[in-house]
Amino acid sequence: MSPSCPVEFSEVEYPQVENQRRQQFWDPVRLALFTLAIAAIIGIAIGIVTHFVVADDKSFCYLASFKITNIKYKEKYGIRTSREFAERSHQIERMISRIFRSSTRGRRFIKSHVVKLSPDEDGVNVLMVLMFRYPSTDSAERIMKKIERLLYPSLNTNQLPLTVNKQSFRITPINSKKMRNLLNSRCGIRMTSSYMPLPASSSTERIVQGSETAMEGEWPWQASLQLLGVGHQCGASLISNTWLVTAAHCFLRNKDPNQWIVTFGATIKPPAMKRSVCKIIIHENYDRQINENDIALVQLTIQVEFSNTVQRVCLPDSSIKLPPKTSVFVTGFGSIVDDGPTQNKLRQARVETISNDVCNRKDVYDGMITPGMLCAGFMEGKIDACKGDSGGPLVYPDKRDIWYLVGIVSWGQSCGLPKKPGVYTRVTRYREWIASKTGV
Repeated sequence: MSPSCPVEFSEVEYPQVENQRRQQFWDPVRLALFTLAIAAIIGIAIGIVTHFVVADDKSFCYLASFKITNIKYKEKYGIRTSREFAERSHQIERMISRIFRSSTRGRRFIKSHVVKLSPDEDGVNVLMVLMFRYPSTDSAERIMKKIERLLYPSLNTNQLPLTVNKQSFRITPINSKKMRNLLNSRCGIRMTSSYMPLPASSSTERIVQGSETAMEGEWPWQASLQLLGVGHQCGASLISNTWLVTAAHCFLRNKDPNQWIVTFGATIKPPAMKRSVCKIIIHENYDRQINENDIALVQLTIQVEFSNTVQRVCLPDSSIKLPPKTSVFVTGFGSIVDDGPTQNKLRQARVETISNDVCNRKDVYDGMITPGMLCAGFMEGKIDACKGDSGGPLVYPDKRDIWYLVGIVSWGQSCGLPKKPGVYTRVTRYREWIASKTGV
C-alpha cells in the first residue's frame, strides 16, 4: 500500500464569505460608557483573583525542642524502630495535637512528628517537627508568634500527661527541604494533611471503585515497573533508597533487569523520577500454580533521593497482626474494569482486611488462601485492585500516621466481584526473607 498523501482542498470547496457591513454603533458617549464598564469588570475580576491568591494556603514547618521532666530516659528511646520510642513519641505527638486542635485555630494544625528523644539529667529532651497551613501571605515569623501565644498558656496547665519545662521550649521556622532532611531517616511519612483520604462509600472510579490520588506525594512509595518498549506492567513499593518490593508474577514474561525501568510519582507520564534496574530477586519457592510466595525484590542502579514526592514505606514487624475489618489502602495504575487499560494517574481505594477463615469458605476461595496470603476488600465486592495493580502496595497507618506495607497485590478472581475480594502477599510472613536479601 502506498503512503497516504496530504489532502488538498480547492477554493471551490471552501468558498470565501463576504461579511455584511454593519451600522456604526460606537459614538463617543457609548464608547465612554463601554470603556467604563470594561474597566469595572476588570477591576472586579482582579479583586476576585487577588482574594483567592491571598486566601491560598501553604504549609509552614517548624522545629520544636523542649524538655519533659516527669519521665526518665530509656536506652530504647535512642532506637527509632523500637516499641518504646514509638509509644513515647505517639504520646508526645498526641499531647501536642490536642493542644492545637482544642483551639479555634486548630484547623491550621496539620501534624507533628518526633524526630529524636535524647537524655537529660532532669528528664527527656524532645526534638520534633510541626506542620501548619496558613495563608501564603502570612510570614513564618508572624505565624510562629501565633503558635507561641496558643501553646505557652496550655503548657502551664496540670491537665497534660507530660510535664513540659516551659522555659526550655523553642520554636524555629524551617523550610520544607530541611524538614524532609530531618525526616529522611523515618519511613512511612506522607507530606500531606490527609490522614484517611477515602471513605469506603466512595463511588468514583479507579482500582474498581476508588478515586484519583488527590495530590503529588500522597503515596510517595508507589512505583511503576515498566518493560522497555512496552510500558507499565506492575506496581511496586519503595522500601529503601535502592530496593523495592513487588510481586514475583510480574516477571513471568521477562526477568532481565536491563529490560526494566522504574518510575515514581502520581503519574506515569510525566514521572517525578525514573531509574533503571540492576537486579531482580524472585522468591526461591514461588509457585505460580497456587500463587504461593508471590514476592520479588528489585534493586535500582542509582539510589533515589527522598523528597516530598518520593519516600520509602515502613516494613511491618513480623509479629504485627491486623484484625478483620481493619482499614487499609491499595493504590496503583491498573485498570478500572477487568482487562481495561492502564491508568496514567495513580488511583487509590480504601478496603478492609478479611480473615483467612472467611476467605477460605467454600463460597469464597474454597481453601486456596494460605498463611502467606492476606484478603482485603468487601464481601459485597465493587472496591478492589485490578489488572496492572499487581505488585503494588496495600498499606496501613498506625496511630502516629506512620504507614506500613502489609500486603502486595497478588491475585483474585476478576475484579470487584461479590465474595471474591483481592488477595495479597502477607508481608509480615516475608519480613525475614526481605531482610536477608536487602538488609532492610
